[in-house]
Amino acid sequence: MLAQAEKDAEDIRAGRKRLEHDGSLRLLPNSSSSSSALVDSKGRIEPTIDIESLAQVANQYNMAQEARKEINVSKAIIHAEEVLAQDPQTPPERPVEEDWLYGWREYAGRVSTDELQQLWGKILAGEVKSPGTYSFRTLEFLKGLSKDEAEHISKLAAFVIEGRIIRNLKQHLDESGISFNLLLVMQELGLLSGVDSTGLTAQFESSLPNRFVRALRSNGKVLVVEHDDQDKVMKLENYPLTTIGKQLLGLGNFQPNLEYLRLVGKEIVKQGFTVKLADWMPLTESEGQYFNAEKIADE
Repeated sequence: MLAQAEKDAEDIRAGRKRLEHDGSLRLLPNSSSSSSALVDSKGRIEPTIDIESLAQVANQYNMAQEARKEINVSKAIIHAEEVLAQDPQTPPERPVEEDWLYGWREYAGRVSTDELQQLWGKILAGEVKSPGTYSFRTLEFLKGLSKDEAEHISKLAAFVIEGRIIRNLKQHLDESGISFNLLLVMQELGLLSGVDSTGLTAQFESSLPNRFVRALRSNGKVLVVEHDDQDKVMKLENYPLTTIGKQLLGLGNFQPNLEYLRLVGKEIVKQGFTVKLADWMPLTESEGQYFNAEKIADE
């Protein structure tokens, strides 16, 4: 049905069909035109415009554009349904804000490629699962995102661990294409912070009582950090993602950089912790379980 509606909207916009007042479509002859031309005494063509006919064409064009927007929105909703159908989490009781939905419809209605419709579908699915996940600022940011910027963000995403780029491994980041200049660009876009001030130091305390346990998640993987002393503190130099950065990277399915994760694990082992690299399965927004664990040794 959407495919046929899309074809009809294109025919209306191209002047091949006209939408009648009763909602039916009528095929127009090829000779129909909204303008004519007169030739003056010197042989010059003087165009004239039939205002009534032009208004009808403009009205038909606007209707076709509105139909196209609704088709784009409907396709994005279908992608959102596909995402939600595969999600095991319990739906929240709080609904999505009406103003947020208006804004989302406006932006989703502008995109016609399947790739971008999938992106806006993921945004809607994420907001339905957890209202308030994506801010208006994030929607506005995505609206103006260029292809080159999207490629840079995808490259950066593989190196994000628990919402941070770990700065301890600067040489490895440089060799992997995550240069200081790229990090500065990401900061200028509003996705990272602390790049121009040589980074920050994050301190991680235990998430459990009686012993130190902390999970550092990264694109379907997790570094499980443990120690017998519950009061021990883990420290890592890092560039933290901003709120927009976290929301944006949460939209993609990025591949983890396993070599980078193992190197970060070794940096943590040097602080006296036991570290395992494992697969991660989220159960809620903040909880999950790990499996296929491999112990990381300090070499």
